[in-house]
Amino acid sequence: MLGRTHSKVRGGFAMRAVVYGRISTDLQSETSVNEQIRRCKQYVEMKGWELISEFSDVGTGMNMDRDGFKSMMERIEEWDVVVAFKLDRFHRSSANAQSWASDLNAVGKNFVALDIDVDTTTAMGMAVFRIITALNQMEVEVTKERTRMGLQGVKNEGRWVGKPPYGYDSVFASTGDEGDKGILSVKQSEAEIVKMIFELRDSGSTFSSIVESLIGAGVLTKTGKRSWSTATVRDILNRRDFYEGYYYNLDNERQTYTWGSIL
Repeated sequence: MLGRTHSKVRGGFAMRAVVYGRISTDLQSETSVNEQIRRCKQYVEMKGWELISEFSDVGTGMNMDRDGFKSMMERIEEWDVVVAFKLDRFHRSSANAQSWASDLNAVGKNFVALDIDVDTTTAMGMAVFRIITALNQMEVEVTKERTRMGLQGVKNEGRWVGKPPYGYDSVFASTGDEGDKGILSVKQSEAEIVKMIFELRDSGSTFSSIVESLIGAGVLTKTGKRSWSTATVRDILNRRDFYEGYYYNLDNERQTYTWGSIL
């Protein structure tokens, strides 16, 4: 698809092209910006387009301000097509790339990604791009679904997912045994506080008054601070079933946790 073709024209003039390169300095195996730009310029020359300018960004995976990309988009009226070595040079997310491509198309602009053989100056190129991004997005959704089902499976087995709630410790954190993942043990010092919180609530105390009681008594949170909040107290009170030692599986059957209950 990216072979030599007649250059697309606008009003009898050659397409105005810009090239864009980006590299993350924490990925040493990436093709250098200079090499990316060189290959993009070769493609522009092959197509017979007019090279207007080149833009690039260099940064780390955690710090990518992309001033070059921003400048390129600010000068969008000066060009008709932008060429990059790889699609993820424009956007790492397939969804973002699809949205960006749609925005370009809406104002009559195009792009080329050499790595996936896509050139949206042609109808076929745009169609291929849409198929590729749709497949990529489907893969993302499938991964999410597998993760969700995996978490549900763990919960269905009566194991805890995530950090231990107030009143409990992680057995795995102590033993390091893979078989202990998701297994909790009662932390007596915190268990007494949990009981107190429920007793105060059952006697008519408000969330705010419970917070005041905890702070006044110098009780520490799970993170070792005295910064209790109504949200934290509410989370504990909303887990009565859990603190009573039972849960409902995927078939809505009541099951008992293997560890001891607090209430």
